[in-house]
Amino acid sequence: MTPPAVPFRVGVVGAGTVGTEHVRALADSPVRGPAAVCDIDRAAAARLAAPFDAPVYTDHREMFARSRLDAVIVTSPHAWHAPMVLDAARAGLHVLVEKPMATTAEDCTRMIEACRRAGTLLAVAHIIHFDPMVREARRLIRSGEYGAPLLVTHQRSSHYAPGSRPGWFFDRALAGGGIVLNVGTHGLDRVQLFGGALVRRVSGVVRGRPGMEVETDALALLELSNGVCANLTLTSRGAPYLDETEVVMETATLRLSRTNGLALLRDGESVGLLPSDRDHPRPAFRAQLDGFVAAARGRGGRYADGTYGRSVVSAALAVYDSARLGDPVEIPGEDAVVP
Repeated sequence: MTPPAVPFRVGVVGAGTVGTEHVRALADSPVRGPAAVCDIDRAAAARLAAPFDAPVYTDHREMFARSRLDAVIVTSPHAWHAPMVLDAARAGLHVLVEKPMATTAEDCTRMIEACRRAGTLLAVAHIIHFDPMVREARRLIRSGEYGAPLLVTHQRSSHYAPGSRPGWFFDRALAGGGIVLNVGTHGLDRVQLFGGALVRRVSGVVRGRPGMEVETDALALLELSNGVCANLTLTSRGAPYLDETEVVMETATLRLSRTNGLALLRDGESVGLLPSDRDHPRPAFRAQLDGFVAAARGRGGRYADGTYGRSVVSAALAVYDSARLGDPVEIPGEDAVVP
């Protein structure tokens, strides 16, 4: 007779939009929902926990101490990621922390070292690694069928006016930055995934709005360690929704569009490879969760580790440094590899 599976208890810190997506993934998985939910807004935490009869906390340290967890998913404001992960490591918990991993590269390093000392897994929620369209694009690039990647372009529009998202996103102390560190990290992640190497040199420009602490628009020219070049364009002022990446290879171009799907551009023609999927976050969140749980249990699951998460943060911060200095910025060599 097969023994019953040992329960794996996962708590969630943060009951906002992204925390809700993680809870949905937990509910759809063998984990069967969160074992506990924490948020400084008790009512928000209670709404998310109620369907699972899970206990509710307003202090993450109390949740770590009392809920007999194996792991925690951290979806709090960016500046709280580091202290919460350090507390989780002290409690012996495996961690899946939302991107951006932290607001400084130094905090990323502290998080990596704390989890290493504790013998716990640290994974960073770079959700696009689990997106079917991104995975198919990477398969085609790696196949070499169309030659090596030469250039990558990424364009993204996002609402970034006051009132378009929770107020902490506009507080530099809590958010660490604006559209670059928040939305732009998805684009920087794509550039590294498709280019096949880490960003090493950045020339950036950022623009804000009167009375706002964080930037709302940005441009960056990026050079990867393997010589591939890329650009990043982030806009917030009136453009319709756009989330598009092109990978220029030796004999063809791949275009990934969140609205139009994945297409191959060759000989003046566009051939559709995959349609757009409006429900794409849900299967990606589930695949990410499954990889994290498997890895935490020592079963070889797929995940983005802390050193890779730090590389994305370093690239975003280099955009700010270059914009401030008015010159290109070199990023010191990382020991991370592109997953």
